[in-house]
Amino acid sequence: MKAFSSAEIEGTRNFFRNKDFQEVEVSLGDRTFSYFVIPQYMEPNLADFVVRLTGDPEDGYVLGVSDSVDSRYRQYAVVHEFIEFIEIGINTKDRCVKALDEELKLVPEDLKPGYIRMRTEFFRNLIPYCSKQLALYTSDDLNQFRKNLAKLEELV
Repeated sequence: MKAFSSAEIEGTRNFFRNKDFQEVEVSLGDRTFSYFVIPQYMEPNLADFVVRLTGDPEDGYVLGVSDSVDSRYRQYAVVHEFIEFIEIGINTKDRCVKALDEELKLVPEDLKPGYIRMRTEFFRNLIPYCSKQLALYTSDDLNQFRKNLAKLEELV
């Protein structure tokens, strides 16, 4: 998975702010983070996309989620990225699989059935999407996405 430079992170943050994309502050459990709500047309090839720009910890981060994601689900899809890349770290084995486990613990029981269906579709779409961008995604990334899809399909 690609690590981003501080210039790329800051440039993206400024771009999103200049476009007046909604920036949402979240406190979820003991985590506090922010994310942008980004129009789906910004990435028409991946429904319900999430955005993550992280690099060196001191460079900060930019997280985002498509406006097509149900507003009740957005913070949980984004917390996955926060956990995976800010807490666990980009170079940690099985970071995406571990992040899914933590993410699902945070979703309230009444939202879980619909949320799990949405995330199942997301990972179903993510695998072919990332398979076409091998410069950005490793075979390990794709294997983790497949593991997450299998887990979510079991839960549906």
